[in-house]
Amino acid sequence: MNVILVGPAGSGKSTFAKEFSAYLKESEYDVKVVNLDPATDPIYEADGNLRDFVKTEEVMRKFKLGINGALIKSMEMSLEILDELVVEGEYVIYDTPGQMELFLYTDFGERLVEKLKGFTIGLFLIDSCLATSHEKFAACVAQAVVVTLRFSIPFVTIFTKSDLCKALSLMDVKRRISESEGMVAEVLENFLRFVDVTTLPQRIVRISSKDRRGFDEVFGVLHEIFCSCGDLS
Repeated sequence: MNVILVGPAGSGKSTFAKEFSAYLKESEYDVKVVNLDPATDPIYEADGNLRDFVKTEEVMRKFKLGINGALIKSMEMSLEILDELVVEGEYVIYDTPGQMELFLYTDFGERLVEKLKGFTIGLFLIDSCLATSHEKFAACVAQAVVVTLRFSIPFVTIFTKSDLCKALSLMDVKRRISESEGMVAEVLENFLRFVDVTTLPQRIVRISSKDRRGFDEVFGVLHEIFCSCGDLS
């Protein structure tokens, strides 16, 4: 199973990759972790590392680019070594760049997904502290829908850092939307249709990588989706 971690900068992707891979290894699974960020060294022992081939700071110097231009150029250059980043294991966790746009809106992300063998699931990580109002919650989930459409693979929305903040429940969101007025309220009511194409109607998964809270539920959700897609008899 390939597990692709996507989410805004600061959502906790790398910490989750480190701790969830350790969690799986403790159950004696063959787990690999791949760093796909050309600008940052991984905080875990990577079995595949984009920075072994492309480093953004070197791209900046070589092509005389600013940081944003160098990041985009780094992803373009990375297309040439994609095969080196595809590894095999019972679970392979792909930790995508901190700047989500680099994976979403360049050819790199799509090309990588096409090359992966076996079953592929995405986890869209959201900082719980960014989903404490119904407006913020809606914005986060809308991003999750965009990610699902972009790659055409199943994605599960995960709220991280639950030890620091508690994201609203779906019931709270619906109640607050129903109590709102004006144009924003109308937009938010239509937003509820988006929820139906995410995993949120089934459950909201809250985790804390700091103490591995919710990891059992993440593991369960991965296999529920795996089975529901008909890959397990």
